[in-house]
Amino acid sequence: MEAAGLGSASGLSTGDHHPVKSGEPCANCETVVEDRFCTTCGQLASDFHRPIWDLVMSSLADVFALDGRLWRSLPMLLFRPGRMTRNYLDGKRARYVPPFRMFLMASVIFFLTLFTLGEQMGWYSALKIDGLVEDGVESLAEGEEPIPVITEDRLETLRERAEDPDLSAEEQQAATMELAQAEGGIALRRILQEDGRINRDALYEEVTSRLSEEATPAEREQAWRTADHAATVYENQDRYGARMREWAPRFSLMFMPILALVLTLLYAWHRSRYIYDHVVTALHVQTYIYLMMTVMLVIAAINPASIGWLVLIGNILVVAYIYRQLRVTYGTGRFMAALRTFIVLVTSFLVLVSLAAILIIVSFMLV
Repeated sequence: MEAAGLGSASGLSTGDHHPVKSGEPCANCETVVEDRFCTTCGQLASDFHRPIWDLVMSSLADVFALDGRLWRSLPMLLFRPGRMTRNYLDGKRARYVPPFRMFLMASVIFFLTLFTLGEQMGWYSALKIDGLVEDGVESLAEGEEPIPVITEDRLETLRERAEDPDLSAEEQQAATMELAQAEGGIALRRILQEDGRINRDALYEEVTSRLSEEATPAEREQAWRTADHAATVYENQDRYGARMREWAPRFSLMFMPILALVLTLLYAWHRSRYIYDHVVTALHVQTYIYLMMTVMLVIAAINPASIGWLVLIGNILVVAYIYRQLRVTYGTGRFMAALRTFIVLVTSFLVLVSLAAILIIVSFMLV
């Protein structure tokens, strides 16, 4: 609603649905308004002291009556990478929706689609781990490995791999060792209760039975505390989904200046390129990615079997789009555009992974 208000207030809509009395002083700056908008401050010369039904209907009609700039901007943004950016930077701005406004619109649509479909399709349940295969349930004895918590499904998978006749001798040995370690771990069925919570007494007994006989009371206490925290994390995995829904839009906004900074560094020795140019380019690239991903989310919800193909196609489209965007916007040659595209993708991947890791750490620290 905030984005819709920003869009309608700043020119995404025409304002035609609100009646205006021309020739009267502007209520804001007292300049005589000759048409619909004040030529001094830009305020719409409409009186909003009207019956509530008329006001609501006019406002709704005005919000959804998008002017021609959107329909000129979207096809060029989607199908002619870099052309609208280049035109905008060359001063042809009045015909297009401003970059940040379009970025806001695309991000609102994407996250609304993501969170709505994610809840309905159960995508967030896939974020849960199958067992406490964390480095938290430790033996604490020097030189010993952490005690894994293993599910029956995981054990069955390891057994099938260890019995695979197609494995080489080295792979067979590694698979056998992994299976032996897993079988020496704590079976999840021994400590998991019917309500999905961890039986702390059973967990402590399992951890204690695997501690070294030389373990000191302080080491035992530390192992119990670590196991208790790992169990708490397991029981509160839904918090990660909640944190993701809370922070993903904020990370999205944080990523835009990071992308602009990367472009600034890549074109640092081009004196004709300014940070303003890189910000506009970053906004257009992210807007395209949001719109593309929105379409793919809808397709994935309709046909879940196509998710693998959608991921592949999406990655190809992003690479091709960024490459073409750099070629057209900056006039970069083929080789340098390909090299810069590679750098942008690697840097973006590292940033996204870092943000996701921070989100996971913060989520579990707050458990």
